[in-house]
Amino acid sequence: MVRTYLDWAASSPPSKTILAAAAECAASSFANPSSHHADGKTAAASLETSRGVFARLLSCDAKQVVFTSGGSESDSIPLLSLLLYPHPGSLVISATEHDAVYEQAQLLRNFGWTLRFVKPDTNGIIEPQAIAGALSQDTALVAVMAVNNETGAINPVKEILDAIKRSDIKKIPSLHCDAVQAFGKIPLTATILGANTIALTAHKLGGPRGIGALFLQRPIKNIMVGGGQEFDVRAGTQNVAGAFAFAQAASVAVASLEERRLHAQNLMARLLEGIALIPGALPVPLCRTPRDGRYSPYIASMSFPGLAGETMVRILDDEGISISTGSACASAKKERRVMDAMDLDRDISLAAVRVSTGNATTPGDIDSFLEHAQAAYKRYKT
Repeated sequence: MVRTYLDWAASSPPSKTILAAAAECAASSFANPSSHHADGKTAAASLETSRGVFARLLSCDAKQVVFTSGGSESDSIPLLSLLLYPHPGSLVISATEHDAVYEQAQLLRNFGWTLRFVKPDTNGIIEPQAIAGALSQDTALVAVMAVNNETGAINPVKEILDAIKRSDIKKIPSLHCDAVQAFGKIPLTATILGANTIALTAHKLGGPRGIGALFLQRPIKNIMVGGGQEFDVRAGTQNVAGAFAFAQAASVAVASLEERRLHAQNLMARLLEGIALIPGALPVPLCRTPRDGRYSPYIASMSFPGLAGETMVRILDDEGISISTGSACASAKKERRVMDAMDLDRDISLAAVRVSTGNATTPGDIDSFLEHAQAAYKRYKT
């Protein structure tokens, strides 16, 4: 069976060309990049070349780029660094954050930190004034993701920062942005976002799993310490080949961003126009229309009320089509936290599924999904 893969937001198929090049890098730059001999210096040079690629892509200094094991670690470092503060304060977190941020925030609550969750508007977008209104004088960090991993909603991160600066807070809190679903897909640099810390990962862009990056506007201390690698922010021997592969994948994605985005927009229009023709099916958020610029063209959620989302996923899987109900990291959980934060009716949120595309997705893939989803909905709707 030839499968149709429509779960790119969970993980993209890696580029075989990049993986082959990374394997060669692993073989030639095998030494520990912290070693002072010639082999170590070869590995270190490769690592710094990769760091320089991200400095160029993000329009920042190379020393502001820290390599990590992936998006979750890049999200956790800024949050857990708060445990080094002398006294707990408060955090303002968007209610639609990925679990990598949401669960870390819950952990901080156990150490005396106060959490304030800001719900999105009915469009699934976090409003700047809502964030500003949740601040207090002891707020140390605000976290708002660039693109929501379930709905594709693009949050106005720079406008949120401006609203924070206009508030009456004496000390401006740090702004963290999970840009995992945004980098390489929408125009993004450190300046465009304006966040103090930005989390990135490779496997959403055709790179391998297990490698990510963290932009730091200024140095921070990590609660995990060790050998002082990565500017004393992320201890552990660096993944030189992974960093090389990530840099290659990121370069390709950014260089072809407009071409890929146009392709994704056409696929998204085809998808949402098809959903509108299925009786009872709904886009999520309900207001979303084809080519709506407020959303990433790579991600869409839709609901089939009367048929549980998990059931639809299993039915389509048997037909050779891969979709999801949302974040793969939260697939074991029965709650639909992002959907519930949007105040959707429970029957709509529980029946929601996510379709996400990439550069190799074809119009035929979308048509196949629509055909099988409509047939399953007609047959199994209660």
